[in-house]
Amino acid sequence: MSDEKKTDSMFDPAGIVEKAFLLGLGVLETTREKTSELANELIDKGKVSQGDAKKVADKISDIAEEQQENFRKTVATEAEKAIKATGGVTREDYEKLQAEIAELKAMLAGLAPAAAAKTAAAPSAPEVPTDL
Repeated sequence: MSDEKKTDSMFDPAGIVEKAFLLGLGVLETTREKTSELANELIDKGKVSQGDAKKVADKISDIAEEQQENFRKTVATEAEKAIKATGGVTREDYEKLQAEIAELKAMLAGLAPAAAAKTAAAPSAPEVPTDL
């Protein structure tokens, strides 16, 4: 992979958000696994009932999911700031430009037949004699 491609991918906001999302999923899954292991250990030692352990595990999972969502939002916000700081175009900007282009094309398509009709209806310039 060339250095140019590595640099481009570093500033790819969609890629950053996707990686952050996947990281968050990994953290969430690890949290669930560790919570389950801890709950089973406490149950085995007789320190908590199975019902209480499940409640605690569910509460920890809920907190982890909330933290994952907050993390995803933070990464998306920071990626957006980085794009703007480097003069990049956001998806929203891109979509607005696409809509404007489509609108301008439609306007031009409407003008083209009128311009052609005007040209056809215009009297032709008189011929200038060349033998003078």
